[in-house]
Amino acid sequence: MNQKVIANFVYKIEDIESGQKVSGLEFKKFTNQETDPKNLDQAIHNVSLGMELVSVVENAYAEIEAVLSQVKQWVTPSLASNLGTPQKSDLEFNICQKLRALDQAVETFKHRGQKFLDGSISASVHNDSHSFLVVGANGSPENRINLNTSLNIPSITAKTLGLGDLSIDSPQKGLKGLMVLENALAIISRLKQRSAALGTHLQEIKRHLATAIENHHAANSAPDSYTQAREFLRVATDCIKKDMGAD
Repeated sequence: MNQKVIANFVYKIEDIESGQKVSGLEFKKFTNQETDPKNLDQAIHNVSLGMELVSVVENAYAEIEAVLSQVKQWVTPSLASNLGTPQKSDLEFNICQKLRALDQAVETFKHRGQKFLDGSISASVHNDSHSFLVVGANGSPENRINLNTSLNIPSITAKTLGLGDLSIDSPQKGLKGLMVLENALAIISRLKQRSAALGTHLQEIKRHLATAIENHHAANSAPDSYTQAREFLRVATDCIKKDMGAD
């Protein structure tokens, strides 16, 4: 996968310069409006895509976590030394089927057709293959979110989680299996923390972008308000002059 950059938009706060003085009053107006609302809308769209990815990722983690928890419940009885052979066979069969289902499920988790549990969004892949979410107006680093380093999702399979040789032939192997499962659950927990942190960050960016759009609309209305205020002052001044003349 080649390095991807999703749009490049940002907002800038409009400069304010002094307006014309009228009857001792100074008006301010917005000028040099370089912010394009379309760019801001696109930036929000990009952020929304990022939040959508986070949601899909978190759903995947929840399903993987559920599978690991179920396997843990099946491995636990193997610690009993008096577990009979038929019971062991049943547990081994269930565990094997569940881990196979885990690998199959991992293949189905995608975001807009792209896999993300295959290691392609891992920090360990080459920098040229990293995916970026752009939430600024240019390609500078501060305007981009590196999904590979933010999410850092390794390849997830039963084997990479250390469950490829899971066995309950004996209480000793069952205990080892429980330790491996606990480690796998800890891995998923850390991944969930990363995705949650990114989701919170994207929500904050989206709020800032929404505020920028509101500011832009306010800036657009400023020239009209400026003109109306000057006209109001002119009329008021004429009235005052007429009253003074009448006196």
